Amino acid sequence: MNRFVWYVSALSLTALAGCADADAPSVATRQEAIVGGKISSPNDDAVVGVFGSGSGCTGTLIAPNVVLTALHCVAGFDSRFTFSCRSDGTLAPGATTGRLGAPIAPEGVSVGFGVNLGQERIYAKAIYSTGSEDVCHDDLALIVLESAPAIGDVPLVSLRFARPTRKGESTRAVGYGDVEMTQSEVGRQERKHITVRGVGGIDAKHPVDSGIAPRTLQVGEGPCHGDSGGPLFSEETGAEIGVYSLLQTSTCTGLDVRNTYTLVAPFEPLIRMVLEAEGAEALVEPSEPSASGGGAGAGSIPVGGSSGSGGSEPPLGEAAAPSGPDEGSGSYQDSSCGLRAAGGHAGAPWLPGAALGLALWAARRARARKGARS
Repeated sequence: MNRFVWYVSALSLTALAGCADADAPSVATRQEAIVGGKISSPNDDAVVGVFGSGSGCTGTLIAPNVVLTALHCVAGFDSRFTFSCRSDGTLAPGATTGRLGAPIAPEGVSVGFGVNLGQERIYAKAIYSTGSEDVCHDDLALIVLESAPAIGDVPLVSLRFARPTRKGESTRAVGYGDVEMTQSEVGRQERKHITVRGVGGIDAKHPVDSGIAPRTLQVGEGPCHGDSGGPLFSEETGAEIGVYSLLQTSTCTGLDVRNTYTLVAPFEPLIRMVLEAEGAEALVEPSEPSASGGGAGAGSIPVGGSSGSGGSEPPLGEAAAPSGPDEGSGSYQDSSCGLRAAGGHAGAPWLPGAALGLALWAARRARARKGARS
């Protein structure tokens, strides 16, 4: 059973990751921001940059001083090598990479904000996570900041907890990924009209769309290296439905690109716990879809695939996710040699358990599916 873990600055420093060879090969030689995107407006200022030991990711402000991001952005993780994730959300047998180390000490994590990420940085005082030990599943964490970034009247990010995410749904990605040299504009980017190509079930025994790992969703071209931890927003409601985790192909461009986001909804208990500790409440997307909502079927938990409305990208079947191992690479690029590990689980308060939150999520999906049929 996965347990929700928290790490605070008071915990002792137990390890220093070894320095990487400066000439070691990178996962990808091309590092791009949101592929085919454009500079996002100041209205997206709740999307922030996340920095750990000199490396960059993306995150979202879900409370004045709480950032939602990917776990591999704030934990020891070597992204220089590819690794294989199976469709059940586990590392392939014998994998030597793709594992997550201990979290970076909170004082080693900072957040920047603004379209072009100004010089001001706000440091973390605590890091909460799902406790996942590899990047193939449950790649989600929350950062509690020492103070709130000054984003003015820009609204914080709302979250999808109860409403199903469906194959065929239209979404928007935002992130601070590195910009390829051929692009003229540098800064936070967005790309609209990204179609959800598949949604995973509650666990490997209850799949929804074939080949999609549990508690994830898959899209095609859009995010790329450096966009890790960044949001996937519903274009209908503006709510964040996923946190960018993995690029499962060797390039960020093309019809066969597969990008994986960790679903937000299964981790509602963890998110609510962190927000409550900070005296905040989650901004929650309305649970009832409008008549013009995303495609039908996928996103509910009972066994069985489902159909969805199409989009501007090819259907899942045209670039089908294999049922065997997927080549994966963390979208977090880290060339530093100082990943610090905040130590020890001793004394950390646990939630009643991930199973309770996941059961709640499954029950909601089952009710949603039943309502759609009646």
